[in-house]
Amino acid sequence: MRLRLGWFSTGRDHAAIDLWQVVNEAISDGRLDVEVVFCFSNRAPGESPASDAFFSAVEAADVPLITLSSNTFQPEARAAGAADPATQNDWRLAYDRAVMKKLSEWQVDLIVLAGYMLIVGPELCARYDMINLHPALPGGPTGTWQQVIREVIKSGIESTGAMIHLVTPELDRGPAIGYFSFPVVGDFDDVRAAEAARELPLVLTTLQELANGHLTIRHGRVFADGVELPGGCDLTGQVEEWLKR
Repeated sequence: MRLRLGWFSTGRDHAAIDLWQVVNEAISDGRLDVEVVFCFSNRAPGESPASDAFFSAVEAADVPLITLSSNTFQPEARAAGAADPATQNDWRLAYDRAVMKKLSEWQVDLIVLAGYMLIVGPELCARYDMINLHPALPGGPTGTWQQVIREVIKSGIESTGAMIHLVTPELDRGPAIGYFSFPVVGDFDDVRAAEAARELPLVLTTLQELANGHLTIRHGRVFADGVELPGGCDLTGQVEEWLKR
């Protein structure tokens, strides 16, 4: 049975379109045995030229598009949440519940967060197995890719990378599924270029390993051929091979 995916994206930039198109091309040419059942966005049509361009790519792939604008959802509570964490958590819970209601008719095995710019709350994490890309090795720095690279260079470590991990309420600390590593050489821009070039291959190879059953997710834990992998699966070799292609 093909792996059935849900796709979450804000669609805020061209990178979201690139990832969407690369995955769908890999599905079309048979390299990736998955089906994208729906795409969900927290932006609505007409809200942003960037997200509208992403929506056009989704429609071109003939995948159902579901939207619920986070900008217009309970705007007073969202604005109050900027100064009050408790209000922010209440707003996030209400929004996630509205999202789950919209998605209730769709059955998926896994959800991919692909440039989804909201933190997902505990109920949404509990409802679905969700995966996300984080630009650091398992156990490495948290934060944005800029913060991660600065920390990597500052600490003087010899290698870095990126991982696909399970999404949990603890930001960027869910169990690793697949990762790649590479030596830290050069300055900030060099490290970023090396990491960014491998992000799409990591997404594709991780989805491949999940689709063929080599990697599985059960009850918030990651397994390779039935053996638990607390630190995730090293996919560096597969990522480098994909880069060559």
